[in-house]
Amino acid sequence: MRAKDAKILDELEMLYGDKDCFYPLRKWFGTAEVHWANLKRLFIVGDYAKEHNPSVAERITAYRRRIVDLFHQTKDLAAGWESERKGKRRLSTEDYVKATDESWDSLDKWANTQERLRCLILEFVKFLFCVVSEL
Repeated sequence: MRAKDAKILDELEMLYGDKDCFYPLRKWFGTAEVHWANLKRLFIVGDYAKEHNPSVAERITAYRRRIVDLFHQTKDLAAGWESERKGKRRLSTEDYVKATDESWDSLDKWANTQERLRCLILEFVKFLFCVVSEL
């Protein structure tokens, strides 16, 4: 395993191993770019593993697709919630009372999708550790 790959995987495992690695909804857009940069680093390690172990290429590609899909779902759900409350710095008690079941459902979906994304990233990191350590 290249030292650079091991360092990337260690950093990502520590970051996403923390259940609070993602930020609250109102800060998510500012950090989405950071998370996307982290994913790109992870995918570089995956590409290296695919080059040197073609037998795992299909599995790595499947992980990548699922992670990218979940990332975009998370971002889209956050955008939908945020657009409903555009221009407000803080939600008042009245805003929470006025929120519809649909908007609460979308917030729940966002939280669940974000957690599924975190778990999938960790699963992929562990998989890559196994694959890359064999190289």
